[in-house]
Amino acid sequence: MNRDQAISFCDALSQAEATFPFDAHTLVYKVAGKMFAMFPLEKEPQVALKFPPSTLEALRESHPAIFKGAYMNPVHWGGVFLNGSASTSEVSLWIKTSYNLVVAKLPVAQRAQYPPLP
Repeated sequence: MNRDQAISFCDALSQAEATFPFDAHTLVYKVAGKMFAMFPLEKEPQVALKFPPSTLEALRESHPAIFKGAYMNPVHWGGVFLNGSASTSEVSLWIKTSYNLVVAKLPVAQRAQYPPLP
C-alpha cells in the first residue's frame, strides 16, 4: 500500500476526520477528537499508528515495514513505511487496529457512537 492508498483508506473510515493540527505538512486522522494515524507528508511515505503494546515490539522485530517513529511514544506508536514492504491487507489491518484502540479508550457513553471496525 502506498501513501495515497493509505490516506484514501483512512478517508473512507466511518467517522474519521482528517486534520492538520501541527502544521501544513502533517496530516492527522482522528476519531472522536483522538489521533489514530499521522502522515508526515514531507518525509518518505510512512504513517504513525497505534499498536497494542503487547505485540508492538515483536512486530518491529519481525516486520521490516514497522519502526520506532520519531516524537511518538514507542510503547504505543509505531511507524510504518509505505514503500511496498507491507501488503495492502497488512497496512489496512494496522490502520483499523489503531482506530479500534482509540475507540476502546473512549468513555463508555461515547464509545457507543463509534462502533469498532471489523
